[in-house]
Amino acid sequence: MHNEYLAGHLPTRLKGLDAALCGGIPFGVITELVGPAGIGKTQFCLKLSLLASLPSSHGGLDGHVIYVDTESKFSSRRMIEIGVNSFPEIFQIEGMAQQMAGRILVLQPTTPTEFSECLQKIKDSLLQHHMKLLVIDSMAALVSGRDGQGQCRQHPLGWHMTFIKSLAEFSRIPVVVTNQVRSHSGDDPFHYSFQDSRQNLDFPTTFDSHLVAALGIPWAHAVSIRLVLESKSGQRFIKVAKSSMSPPVAFTFAISASGISLLHDDGIEMTGPEINAICGQVLKHFNVASSINDAHNIKYFRDFEVTVVYSIKNWSFRVVCG
Repeated sequence: MHNEYLAGHLPTRLKGLDAALCGGIPFGVITELVGPAGIGKTQFCLKLSLLASLPSSHGGLDGHVIYVDTESKFSSRRMIEIGVNSFPEIFQIEGMAQQMAGRILVLQPTTPTEFSECLQKIKDSLLQHHMKLLVIDSMAALVSGRDGQGQCRQHPLGWHMTFIKSLAEFSRIPVVVTNQVRSHSGDDPFHYSFQDSRQNLDFPTTFDSHLVAALGIPWAHAVSIRLVLESKSGQRFIKVAKSSMSPPVAFTFAISASGISLLHDDGIEMTGPEINAICGQVLKHFNVASSINDAHNIKYFRDFEVTVVYSIKNWSFRVVCG
């Protein structure tokens, strides 16, 4: 399979989306995935991480991945399920699962200060370790929160925004950042939907208020590609809301054992307010298939042990990934 590295893109293996983006997720800029909780942003990030770590002989970038997991949503079990179902011929090769797992480093900062330290250490070491993808899942979770009186607040984003953009330009690798959504209404102008523990995931329910990206307009200007993942009328959509390479276009998608897949490769062109609007229904989460528990796949799961770093302050990139 053709290796897209020299073309400056990480193919998503979603044919219609790759065509719209002229090859996939571009190098050297920030690509943002924005949408409500449970829509599939982390699923997308897991699949991209696998694609970046795949051997070049199988169409991957044959490199290391740094996955900054701010909400502890990274799942080795889910990643191996996606890998086994998407690339069975690769995972059947002796030692391949272990080799790919060794290329994925998961960092779990829990405070904005740790996140800042994490970014600085990443930049200091990026070019030394054959890094081919940086994922930050998610930005909004660290910079938003509530104060002692229960009021919503945001930490200053300016430094992080500038630094992450410089990371992308400096390293010339794809940088993928997820962004949550918040409801915008007169009664609760700064309510983040992902902070609402009262959501009932068993029954699809449309949010009453208009959804907007949790990080504001300055952040929107910093990203080069914005992909909105949304749900309406019982279907999931991924739409190219911002790109210099593509007109606004939407694709229906589903989540299965092999990750995200498009239902149709032909996109639906969009015009007017719907380009930037974010629709949200609470949909049932995709459950990890029971097949991951059979004896054949348990072997892969045991081999697929990624490195997770909990203490950012004491982390040495050279020791972990060397």
